[in-house]
Amino acid sequence: MAIPSYETLLPLVLKYAVQERRVRDAVKDISDQLGLTDEERAETIPSGSTTLISSRLQWAVTYLVQAGLMMRPKRGHFIVTEAGMDVIKRDLENLNLAYLKTLPEFTDFINRKGGEGATKPQNLSTAETTGERSPEEIIGSAYQELEGDLKEQILERILQNSPAFFEALVVKLLSSLGYGRPDTLAEVMGKVGDGGIDGIIHQDKLGLDVVYVQAKRYAKENAVSRPELQAFVGTLAGVSAHKGVFVTTSRFSPNALEYLKTVNARVITIDGLRLVDLMIESGVGVRVRKVFELHRIDEDFFIDD
Repeated sequence: MAIPSYETLLPLVLKYAVQERRVRDAVKDISDQLGLTDEERAETIPSGSTTLISSRLQWAVTYLVQAGLMMRPKRGHFIVTEAGMDVIKRDLENLNLAYLKTLPEFTDFINRKGGEGATKPQNLSTAETTGERSPEEIIGSAYQELEGDLKEQILERILQNSPAFFEALVVKLLSSLGYGRPDTLAEVMGKVGDGGIDGIIHQDKLGLDVVYVQAKRYAKENAVSRPELQAFVGTLAGVSAHKGVFVTTSRFSPNALEYLKTVNARVITIDGLRLVDLMIESGVGVRVRKVFELHRIDEDFFIDD
């Protein structure tokens, strides 16, 4: 079954809290009640920082506590309040976000959370309006969407530039990843022809350890084929080299990748998706626009010894 939204979990969590419960037990117990599979229990939110069921359950607990229907008697525990017991007896089937918005405690919580000027319930976030995903999920999904769009833009810009630009970009990227030393030579060769060397990176001062680079600026639909990798490996053999990096803006055909398993030379392949990931990680061709930090309560700090 699909993991329920945190809004759907509200009545289930409230009823579960008739006895004092621990959050860490609640994840397993409610997962058991829902009949979630091992795969569903292991599913994570977009950031990968926690499981989806744990995130949604904890947001359900948070909103029920802020609405005054539950309380936290001590760290990591929760239990229903008298107001919550009344809801269980009379309105459990109607318990949802719309119901919470009728409670003064929850409205006050939303107004406080909205900051200065937040005096009306219409300041509710997307998560509080829909109840489908927790705020962390929405942030994670938005981040993934922005990153996906950025990657597409990077590839598009690369394809709009010349092959020489791409060759220089690849050498710069590999240098930024630690291939070569600051005081050694990383050069763009700019040679044309199948199997040609587009760049050379010296790993040591004397040039005894050299990485040869091939860069193919291909459209997405044009995969690098086996003959192209064979030509590159042949070129490496011709210069008595054992290390090479083959980079493309597209992808490698299965036959090409299978061929590399049969050769002695160490050839690393980087396709378009991996290329843009490395560029973002290394800050090549991109800038940090804004940094957001997500904070969580340090439960250990609030232990009263």
